[in-house]
Amino acid sequence: MPNELNEKQLMLARSESHLYLANISSKTALKLNTPLAFFEKTFNTSFEELGCVGYNPDSEELTAIVKIKRPTGYSGNLCSAGSHIYVRFYVNYGGGWVDEGYVGANVHDIPDSKDCDQLLEKPMEFALRLKIDPKQKVCSQPVLPRVKAVLLWNTIPPANDPNLTQPGYVWGNVKEEQIQVKPVKINIPFINIGSLIEKAVLNPTVSLKNLTINNPAAEKSLGDAQKEYAADKVDFSQLVSDYKKANFNVEPHRAGAKLLVEAMTSNDPVIKSNIVSLFKANQLDFTKSLQDLIKSTGNTTYEEIGCVGLDYHKEAFVATFKAKKNFGYNGGLCTAGSKEYVTFWIKDASTNCQWVRVGTQVVVLHDIPGHSGLSYSAILPYDLTKLKTKCDAPRVIKVRAVLSWNVAPTGLDTPYWGNYKEAYVQIPPLPKGWNGKSPKMILLGGISVDNIDDTTGLTLPTAKFEINQNPVTNGSRFMGKISIHGISSPFAGMRYRIKVINLETGAMNYVNDPLHLVGYDSSGNIVHTTVVPNASNYYVYQPYQLNITSQLALFSPGTNARLNIVIEHEDGSSDSHRIQMDNTYPVPVMKINDEGECVHFKKGDVILGKFSATDNFIHKFTLSVAGGRFTDMDFEGVNQVIAPGEVNSFTRTVNVVNGEFKVTTATDKNCGNIVLVIEQKNVVDSAYMASPTYTNQAFCLKD
Repeated sequence: MPNELNEKQLMLARSESHLYLANISSKTALKLNTPLAFFEKTFNTSFEELGCVGYNPDSEELTAIVKIKRPTGYSGNLCSAGSHIYVRFYVNYGGGWVDEGYVGANVHDIPDSKDCDQLLEKPMEFALRLKIDPKQKVCSQPVLPRVKAVLLWNTIPPANDPNLTQPGYVWGNVKEEQIQVKPVKINIPFINIGSLIEKAVLNPTVSLKNLTINNPAAEKSLGDAQKEYAADKVDFSQLVSDYKKANFNVEPHRAGAKLLVEAMTSNDPVIKSNIVSLFKANQLDFTKSLQDLIKSTGNTTYEEIGCVGLDYHKEAFVATFKAKKNFGYNGGLCTAGSKEYVTFWIKDASTNCQWVRVGTQVVVLHDIPGHSGLSYSAILPYDLTKLKTKCDAPRVIKVRAVLSWNVAPTGLDTPYWGNYKEAYVQIPPLPKGWNGKSPKMILLGGISVDNIDDTTGLTLPTAKFEINQNPVTNGSRFMGKISIHGISSPFAGMRYRIKVINLETGAMNYVNDPLHLVGYDSSGNIVHTTVVPNASNYYVYQPYQLNITSQLALFSPGTNARLNIVIEHEDGSSDSHRIQMDNTYPVPVMKINDEGECVHFKKGDVILGKFSATDNFIHKFTLSVAGGRFTDMDFEGVNQVIAPGEVNSFTRTVNVVNGEFKVTTATDKNCGNIVLVIEQKNVVDSAYMASPTYTNQAFCLKD
């Protein structure tokens, strides 16, 4: 069949797919060596495949783990720009699919290699994460939406196309799962802590804890609120009774697993005796339950891990597992439920082929009726610095994720309920040009410094937002807040400062804004740390656990100048890079001769209009009309040629201060609209591209 290709033909199709995708509307005119039938067949997973889709209720992140299967076919080695995989997520709460956006990952040609057991280190598993703002309800009303993830290679999946009706779904696949959204708590004594919340909202850089200093009454109120937030645990007797009344067949060695383990491991005979008595009081056979638990090692009746991968860009291990049953998780959403522990291990030649534990994360589960399986993800941020190598020596390691219900795993295997999964992951390379001693800037304004021209300060064609690999317009400037990320954890305890030099005026200053960092504690909880520079504007590098994003500064230059940003160490070493700022928004102005009345014109009348489209660094402007057509256009008194394809939409890339146009209105329309849009090439707040600025004039047409 024409859509079944051999290896050589597959590689050829891979190299020709961009031509097909760029010319779908005129595909029959293409002269490709690959049959069109191959590209028209939806989805091919020869090179990459979406494995698992999940969700972390605490971080509110959707996750997808993608398998990269081959050593070639990804547009270049690790020292090159490579290519990208993209996953678009849709969420359905019952009223139809909602597009939540997309996230990407940079992939490369990584030569085949063997692990410690001489097994091929393929596929490599990449984890992609997208933070969302889910719809929440109280704990008595579970929110269990469905999630659809769409994977494509080197093409962003079309927006708002959950049914995949558009063409172009060539390389990739689609997966659906059901997830659980964390409920909100509403029985909080807001009256007692209302003043604290008000102060926290008005002073977002000050923590609630700091607001209670020297205020015993406020401290007590905050403590009371924290107790209200903490869900109650269901004791064993109540749990057994609830399960029996509801006729839920939850085994004693499941419901009492934690107690049974405690009885096995405790050296206190009183504790053992009390647990035996507790089972007896509930008419349960302690000895049989204990034997059943011991025999249940690796039992996946209730939960099972499906995938493990590495978030290559945000540097975190991710494991996705499924809760298979409605009950057996020690209580409903209004209780404390139970814990799923996921412990991550790694090994390769650098660990002498021995497994090394990297950490444990916890996801809380509950008894939730009405589903056929819920997909969860455990996310463990991890400092990969010591594992990184230069780009000409790619590194792949083996990772194992061990899932264990309600009992923290202490070894490589699941003690009782759960299982483990292994995979290969690719470690991101060391930053180019870093000597291991001097400061090193990695991201400036959310973009890799490798993708910002160090002379012009403008973004290069290969630029992407590092956090999600969303595209950046070539030649973009920077607006708003500038975030700086760089090598951080290896310098923990040392000091640095950020110097900003205005290359137009020569003025120089040091950044001295408080720096608010994100980290996590030993229990996996998110923690926030504020770092304040000293009198000489030096910040202190924080350990990785307190700065998992390696952020070094966040400030607002508030200028349109080109800047040189410099990281300085106390020993005199430094690293610098230039960026071009643009903090002025474009100004679109337009006026038509409607005498202030929408109904001024008759069908077929000529509308006269004036406009200006100006910006410090204009990208382009578009003047468009519906309900008529442009018949004349002047810029600064100079008549412009209106091509046949421009009678309804006229685009130029120059500033126009004094523009004039004529629109001949339609004879078969009752209304129309003229829109002036100015587009910028600006990265805003280190996070997204600037939205177009526009103005419009509507008009009505009388008979």
